[in-house]
Amino acid sequence: MLKSVLTQNIDGLHEKAGSQRVLEYHGSVFKLRCPSCGSRFRRDEYNLEALILEGQLPPRCGKCGGAVKGDVVHFNEPIPSDVAHESLEEAWKCDLMLICGTSAVVYPFAQLPRIARQHQVEVEQKAKSGLYFVKNEAATVIVEVNAEPTPLTSEGISDYLIQGRTAEILPKIVEAVKTLSR
Repeated sequence: MLKSVLTQNIDGLHEKAGSQRVLEYHGSVFKLRCPSCGSRFRRDEYNLEALILEGQLPPRCGKCGGAVKGDVVHFNEPIPSDVAHESLEEAWKCDLMLICGTSAVVYPFAQLPRIARQHQVEVEQKAKSGLYFVKNEAATVIVEVNAEPTPLTSEGISDYLIQGRTAEILPKIVEAVKTLSR
């Protein structure tokens, strides 16, 4: 039912919680990345302590030989192109987007709900003009779950705002979905 998790979090908790397809937009503290070829590696694949003692820093990519760095994306660094591309695809084709626990002001991540909304506008325009012929194409519903409204709320990007703590609200949503799918 849940196809993908697009996250700004770098702590790996989505995987630890059992999420299957997680796109870590800002990277992960548990991974290393080669900026040259885009390969990612688990941190434990490199014995960083030994490399420090041997004076062999920075670590080298096992695929292309380029210098490997931490996977976390810092300010003014580009989002890895594979993650950015997959995230755009998911935003474009989703039929429901839950936006949970974010200020929605960090770009380019904050653009993803706007992309989903643009898809909805295009579907509605096709329907009005009689061009609605793409099978299974439906408008995206965007739901915010946040303690406070965000710019997505005030700009009318979100269809719904469920205001409160995500840690309290998300389990209730999961239970409701389980009940409906029985």
